[in-house]
Amino acid sequence: MKTNIVRLAALAFLVASPAAAQRLQSAQVMSVSPYAGYMTFGSLVNGPLGTSLTNASAPVYGVQANLGLGSVVSVVGNVGYSEPNLRAGIPILGGVNLGKSKVLMYDAGLQLSAPGYGTGTKGIFPFVQAGIGAMRYDVEVSGLSRRATNTAFNAAVGADIPIVPNFGLRIQAKDYIGKFDFNEATSIDINNKDSHNIAISAGLKLSF
Repeated sequence: MKTNIVRLAALAFLVASPAAAQRLQSAQVMSVSPYAGYMTFGSLVNGPLGTSLTNASAPVYGVQANLGLGSVVSVVGNVGYSEPNLRAGIPILGGVNLGKSKVLMYDAGLQLSAPGYGTGTKGIFPFVQAGIGAMRYDVEVSGLSRRATNTAFNAAVGADIPIVPNFGLRIQAKDYIGKFDFNEATSIDINNKDSHNIAISAGLKLSF
């Protein structure tokens, strides 16, 4: 999935022609995009003999804001939230639910908009994003709660689809790349690996 997102990001820019660039929609000063979708999580910890601890796939909700710096570049801020089940991966037995997680994601970065296909309210306008932020986990198992926050880089590819002036749809695939801080959550020092947490979402885009 990570490779596919990178390929799509490159394709969004490579396929755009100079003629299409002349039809690029005028930049809006600011936009707000509430969204909903589905998120798959990477492993929090990989244990011995093929065991693992992870969050199950779950719905994700959030809102994204863009501040335009021109027709191509904008600053983007994002807040997202999900409540997946906490699962233990055990060979032969499969996944076993252990508890519940509450995951808060917040980040900021830059968006690059590719030349669009169409003008005004007819067309599609691809973009890519890259940024840095954090993922905060509130984990509850058998009535015991633990919290951990880790730095997360992110990369995204998506498209805006205008419907009427200042209103449209936004679709997006976003990869949050980070390492769960097991030491903060449990006081046990485990050197776990970075994981990819991918959110596929759709929502509205309100421009001002």
